[in-house]
Amino acid sequence: MKSYGIKYLLILMMLLAFSASGCGEEAQVKVSDTRFAMDTFVKIDAYSEQPGAARLAVDDALQTFQQIALLTDRFSDGGPGSLYEANSRAADTPVHVAPQLAKLLAWLEQRQDTQLDITIAPVVDLWQTARSQNTLPAPAKLQAALSHTGKAQYHFDTAAQTLKYHDAAVKLDLGSVAKGYAVDAAAATLKKHPDVTCALINAGGNIKAVGNKPGKMPWRVAVQHPRDPEAFLGTVLLTDGQAAATSGDYQRYYEVDGVRYHHLLDAQTGQPSRLHQSVTVIAPSALEADYHSTLFFLLPTPEIKNRLTAAKDLAVVIVENDGSIFVSENLQQTWQPAKGR
Repeated sequence: MKSYGIKYLLILMMLLAFSASGCGEEAQVKVSDTRFAMDTFVKIDAYSEQPGAARLAVDDALQTFQQIALLTDRFSDGGPGSLYEANSRAADTPVHVAPQLAKLLAWLEQRQDTQLDITIAPVVDLWQTARSQNTLPAPAKLQAALSHTGKAQYHFDTAAQTLKYHDAAVKLDLGSVAKGYAVDAAAATLKKHPDVTCALINAGGNIKAVGNKPGKMPWRVAVQHPRDPEAFLGTVLLTDGQAAATSGDYQRYYEVDGVRYHHLLDAQTGQPSRLHQSVTVIAPSALEADYHSTLFFLLPTPEIKNRLTAAKDLAVVIVENDGSIFVSENLQQTWQPAKGR
């Protein structure tokens, strides 16, 4: 799943239309820095009257992002309390996890969506092996991998902040939420620096606004066309605190006999979900956007519409398999389709 492996969301592009003066004030300077983390480029553009202070703030925020990346990476040793340690030892004994990881796991404990399964790592690994051989997983092996998934396979003790796995083959994969969680943490770090008047964080398409853009206007970002890497479908607006993320079938995939197999896996079947080409979610936090873009990619459009009725703070742009586009009602006034679309 986007998730479940590595969610590469180079699908939202910033429109670089920033002015030299910024955030409603004169003499604002833009300070930018880019790092590589979570297998993508993380860029922060921050505005301030004090560029030196802003550089320190951006560096601080990027370090925060990298700390989350280490704690939530199941492939690299992030040290004591990391997901790597839990995946290595939690089948034998409860593992005390770091506070930042515990906070994310506690948030996930409140979600009851079985379609988004953070235990799907064994299935993801099977598909990654098949991809390296340009073949498909054997059905028997796929069913065996699925038998090690599901929320009942582990227990997170929120009070003790410990993880315990009930099966030696269980592995958690937080790729569906870790990037959004890290973006929110980086944004919180930026807000601790009063010299930063506004900023935009872009972690491979997971985008979050800190304040409104120069001129006190919303930030306009573009949603990439899922079948044309050189084009975009249209643009959406982000205001202070809002975030956007996209899940699509076009960043991580390979073909066997002309059929596309991507990394967004249905937790019930272990197969790539084929309901949509892409789903973009705008939400009050990067974590919510990240989570729901994965979840909604796995759900049929009628169910997504039903959920939006209750979740008024979420908005979506869905590209269906036939190329048609659904834009939720709360985006109708601000969605701007690209020319010719």
